[in-house]
Amino acid sequence: MQKTQKKQRFFCKGRNGLYVLLTVLCINNGFAQQRTSLDLDYDKVNIIDVLKAIEQKTSYRFFYQREQLNTTKKVSIHARNNSIQEVLSILFPDETIQYEIKSDGLIVLTPKSKLTKGKENSQQRKISGIVSDESGSPLVGVSVKNTSNNSHASTNKAGYYEINVSDNSTSLLFSYVGMSSQTVATTGKTSLNITLDKSAVGLSEVVVSVGYGSVNKKDLTGSISSLKDKDFNKGLVTNPVELMQGRAPGINIITNGGEPGAGAMVRVRGSNSVRSGQDPLYVVDGVPLDITDVQPSGPTISGAGSNAAKNPLNFLNPDDIASMDILKDASATAIYGSRGANGVIIITTKKGKSGKGVLNISSNTSISTLPKQLDVMNAETFKSYRTSKGISGGDYGANTNWQDQIYRTALSQNHTLSYGGGNDNGTYRGSLSFMDQEGIIKRTGLEKLTARFNISQNLIHNRLKIEANITAARTKDQRVPIGETGGFEGDVILSALKNNPTLPIYNPEGGYYQHSKDVRNPLAMINLTNDNNQNDRILGNISASLDIIQGLKYKINLASDHSTASRKVMQHHSLIYLTNKGTVDISNVEQNSSLIENFLTYDFNLKNRHRFNLLAGHSYQQFKAQSHKLSEEGFTIDDFDYVNDLSLGNSKQATVSSSILKNALQSFFGRVNYNLSDKYLLTATMRADGSTKFGSNNKYGYFPSASAAWRMQDEQFIQDLNLFSNLKLRAGWGITGNQEIPNKISQLLLGSSGGAILDGSSKNVIQGVTLTRTPNPDIKWEKTNQVNIGVDFGFLGGRLNGTVDLFDKTTKDVLLEVFSISPAPTTRVWTNVEDMRIKNKGVEVSLNGVLVEKKDFSWDLGFNFTTIKNRVSGLPMSQITTGSPSGPGITGYSSQIITNGHAIGTFWGRKFLGFDEHGDSMFEKDENGIERQQALGSALPRYSYGINTSLVYRSFDLNIAFNGVHGNKVYNNVANIINQNTLIAKEWNASNAAIATDENPNGTLTYSSRFIEDGSYLRLSNATLGYNLKLRNVDWINSIRFNVSANNLFTITKYTGYDPEVNADHSSAGVPSIGIDWTTYPKARTLLFGVNVEF
Repeated sequence: MQKTQKKQRFFCKGRNGLYVLLTVLCINNGFAQQRTSLDLDYDKVNIIDVLKAIEQKTSYRFFYQREQLNTTKKVSIHARNNSIQEVLSILFPDETIQYEIKSDGLIVLTPKSKLTKGKENSQQRKISGIVSDESGSPLVGVSVKNTSNNSHASTNKAGYYEINVSDNSTSLLFSYVGMSSQTVATTGKTSLNITLDKSAVGLSEVVVSVGYGSVNKKDLTGSISSLKDKDFNKGLVTNPVELMQGRAPGINIITNGGEPGAGAMVRVRGSNSVRSGQDPLYVVDGVPLDITDVQPSGPTISGAGSNAAKNPLNFLNPDDIASMDILKDASATAIYGSRGANGVIIITTKKGKSGKGVLNISSNTSISTLPKQLDVMNAETFKSYRTSKGISGGDYGANTNWQDQIYRTALSQNHTLSYGGGNDNGTYRGSLSFMDQEGIIKRTGLEKLTARFNISQNLIHNRLKIEANITAARTKDQRVPIGETGGFEGDVILSALKNNPTLPIYNPEGGYYQHSKDVRNPLAMINLTNDNNQNDRILGNISASLDIIQGLKYKINLASDHSTASRKVMQHHSLIYLTNKGTVDISNVEQNSSLIENFLTYDFNLKNRHRFNLLAGHSYQQFKAQSHKLSEEGFTIDDFDYVNDLSLGNSKQATVSSSILKNALQSFFGRVNYNLSDKYLLTATMRADGSTKFGSNNKYGYFPSASAAWRMQDEQFIQDLNLFSNLKLRAGWGITGNQEIPNKISQLLLGSSGGAILDGSSKNVIQGVTLTRTPNPDIKWEKTNQVNIGVDFGFLGGRLNGTVDLFDKTTKDVLLEVFSISPAPTTRVWTNVEDMRIKNKGVEVSLNGVLVEKKDFSWDLGFNFTTIKNRVSGLPMSQITTGSPSGPGITGYSSQIITNGHAIGTFWGRKFLGFDEHGDSMFEKDENGIERQQALGSALPRYSYGINTSLVYRSFDLNIAFNGVHGNKVYNNVANIINQNTLIAKEWNASNAAIATDENPNGTLTYSSRFIEDGSYLRLSNATLGYNLKLRNVDWINSIRFNVSANNLFTITKYTGYDPEVNADHSSAGVPSIGIDWTTYPKARTLLFGVNVEF
């Protein structure tokens, strides 16, 4: 069996290598022909000799009949680095011979009258004109195509074009991205001016990615939100996920703070599972990414570095993204089966366009600041309060604003260079970008260098299409001790808030003043810790599509995703809280993913009324992640780069660990799209997934879906109303899965025990071995059943349009670790809880309207709204706890629970009623006088919404975007410390709000509803003012655009912390927490200045 598997793997690898080799050769050949340049130097030679010379110098071949050429004709040609088209124009200037260059390099020479059957000999003439938009502004880069012979021209920066036509030419086709195409007759004309109308773009022209293909938006039966690059959020964007925040209904995005490159929690239509694995699947140019992103861990010393999650999409340059399609309901996501339960986000990058090559340079500089400081006591207030309470001491003579010491005004820059072009046979685009983003906390920042290239080539008379994409990125980020691992003492932000304001920054000798191990100088923590991370990633894929017969197409897609990450953290020996002098932690992670997909599509119609699109395919993807970590202590030298010589550590007891994870996913999938008379649409999908993560008895899961739509606006009784420009009803049902679970939890796991025996013969100690995980071969997939009903509508000729969707999602067979049934080798076992359900019911609304549309002024307005109700039922235990608070005396609590009848993310605890006459906290009690434990609200918002508007006046444009949530709660763990005056007696600082209460300063910290705050907010997330400069007398510049952008201008909220958008990771046993603020890196307010030049 093992030999057979090895042979199969060898054959698969060999076959994949052959596919790659053949595809690369095809691409190489096609583009070599396009870029061929010729040097010819002949005087009065026979034309046949010149044609033979060209064949010898290039891969082109000529086809002609000798009797149709004047073989005695003598020609002279002196070409230097000329293209084949230029050479042929010199050889045949009289136009009695016409040529056609085929995609395979064959050049067909024929008399003009016989090039196209039925064509009569005609006189060539030139036609010219100007192409402009509705406001009269010229359009640069408009494609002008002669429909008779497929010759092309394009407009210059003044909108001017020239093209040769024959007397019997029938029409020219004018096309431009984002505007409707026009076909205009040319008979009898020598001048032709064209106005393209952008408002004429209809649903039939909008293409949406649906997984393994694309469809026109008018033919969609599922629920998909599509965002093009013009719809994205503007300003300083590092995380590509931020491009869509507040722009689409049904998707809730909570960033993990304002640290450069920070990750985000993304939820599509609610939370579907108890444990991790609730993020959507990301598909980049047809390649599903491994969303179980493994990152290098931080230091072993608590609080020595930030462990906040970084975003797995950081390797992408946001400027390279052309569109993001969000697949939300099961009828849309079921094509991805076991990875579709949490939604699918399909990212398509920018491609080259047919026409003259376009060079684009984009550059911007930004300034970022802290929007607000938290209101803690200054030195004078601190001393007077302690005196008023009879507390002596605690005055060290300084007046230090510690927040001023750790925050700064940050400068950032971002530069992108791209070049793209092509022709009817192929396109290309390459880009290079560099970003240097400073964080608003000192010594934090992100550097990113990305390079991207894609090509597309048509071969064999356009029957074969080869496409290739590659992205390479290097990301470097610098961190300081921030976040959930820092504990009460080890966090820079918390130290700046709670440190005694009379403590000095420096000691008399000029070094950092360090009061004690528990009272840490935040500036010393920043400057005496080096925490650097480097991530290198290469994502590439190559595909070939072959038209076998009319309508039948075969496609193969090969992809590889490789990344390496290295994190090195060094702490200087002068930090007095280190127990064994200076420390070094080195962590390395390497991840690999490979993919091979084969699928067939077949398009056909019957009687011009029944249109079918069939899809059948196979996919195999494997993943591997391995990590290594080394920790050493005891460094005493002043040279900070301990990592360069680990032997300098005094302990000589390096801690070493390593791990490796492997899994694979094999899939079979199919889809049927049926269209009856362009009115009635049906879609059915089936996918079977087999994963190594699951038990031997349930390796495969099956995920079907079905949906239908009725295009009612095409019915006569709707048209008679003269009301709707679009009206479509949609309904769908489907089952999707979730395979993002701990690796191989169905299998037996052994570990070392606490006991040992002595070998009597060798006298060696033999370590004991014990079972640490009970196997369960019956573990199967979590499955989410979803029903969706929606309507798409449009009024006023498309000026007002929108969608409304109602959905009901239920997850069953929830995977949990429960108590084992005795007898069992371990106390807990993983299993599917059959009776447990997690339900998400909600409504989505999206409205977009053109409020004003005049020659010099237009105004668009968009609005989206989502409400979701989440409930848990059938939990086999009373509750699952998570979200442990941080702080002295409260670390034993759990702030959140999962329990029956409540939403995921429910805060749980005592209800605070105020203070008694002694200044002690009072809590609500039951009828027996026992303090009641109860629900204190949910971190999940009841409503989320986004508002965006765009105004254009001549060459100026203004884009404004708001986003917000309502009805959610936030546990302010920071306020739980600084808003209580119980620590002032211990020489800690507190907020001015704390000393305004009647609280007993000699009390202890407590967790309760007192610090569960309203997390609702409305944020002006971005405002961008742009100006398009018109250069009418400079031919070599197509356009120049200047813009000023502001991010995070203001936030309307009742929340008292830095920012209500928080998501500190206080998970417990793999159960994530939501909505906890524990020294979250504040979001910056940013002002950006940018310029974009197109050549």
